[in-house]
Amino acid sequence: MREYHTVRVTVLTVASVVAISLLSVLVVGVAGVSGASGTRQASARPAAPAKQAVHQHVGAGHSSTDMAGMDMSTAKPADDKGLSLLENGHHHKIGTEQAMSRDERALLTHQIDGTIATAKRYPTVASALADGYIQTGPYLPGIGAHFIKISGGTFNPDGVMDDADIASPLAIVYDGTDPDARIAGFMYYAMSKNEPAGFAGGNDVWHYHQDLCLKFGGAKGIEVPYGLDNSATAKQCESVGGKLMTQTNWMVHVWSVPGWESRQGLFGEVNPALMCPDGTYYQYPPEQWSAHPQNACKSAP
Repeated sequence: MREYHTVRVTVLTVASVVAISLLSVLVVGVAGVSGASGTRQASARPAAPAKQAVHQHVGAGHSSTDMAGMDMSTAKPADDKGLSLLENGHHHKIGTEQAMSRDERALLTHQIDGTIATAKRYPTVASALADGYIQTGPYLPGIGAHFIKISGGTFNPDGVMDDADIASPLAIVYDGTDPDARIAGFMYYAMSKNEPAGFAGGNDVWHYHQDLCLKFGGAKGIEVPYGLDNSATAKQCESVGGKLMTQTNWMVHVWSVPGWESRQGLFGEVNPALMCPDGTYYQYPPEQWSAHPQNACKSAP
């Protein structure tokens, strides 16, 4: 697993001008992230414990081998169908569930209720397109299809998730790219120098991406020819008519949409519910994504 954060890119309607302005806006505020060493900077909330993703395991401390007939010491590893091969940006180590106070739980409940209300406004890709969101990259197993909107309200300069920020996600995640594809989650963005305060508690792990090749002006929005987690060189990016973003700002996925909760947690790195047509997570290598702009799954039509 890699160690740091995801991308929030947005699109306007005019091609070349948008490409330049988008790149300049998205790279602002990355001084709090060390691209060379991969070292995580101090949290914006130094008094709080380090943020970790939600990976709570029921019955922790009790092994299945304690039960009669459940000695798994010689069992073969289960086939995860490629799930463990997925990556999603640079982030610090994902650990166990962080304890939360009653007040933090109450605030988190309010925030998540806000995300669910936002989901009701954008139930399908068609509804997102009607409000100015555009497709960015193909459908990908584990993180779905991202539709992004560039506006003053989607960048969140202070990294605190207030009601207005929650109602204006940079990216909405869908279970496909067709107009009737259904909403599955969100990707929120923050321009803060250090890792954002984000959602209440310490369980939201934010990430960023480096050396991201973006190709603007296509009929389907923004293409990501070399993938999200495969660093491209400037020469490679130029060869496909793209612009290289050396580093994005902070982002986090939120899997709160009813029916699409991730078993990796509310802020899980990926969502196993977003799988390929054949029920696996196998995708084409990034260098072949340009030939599959709508769906990078090997089993896609």
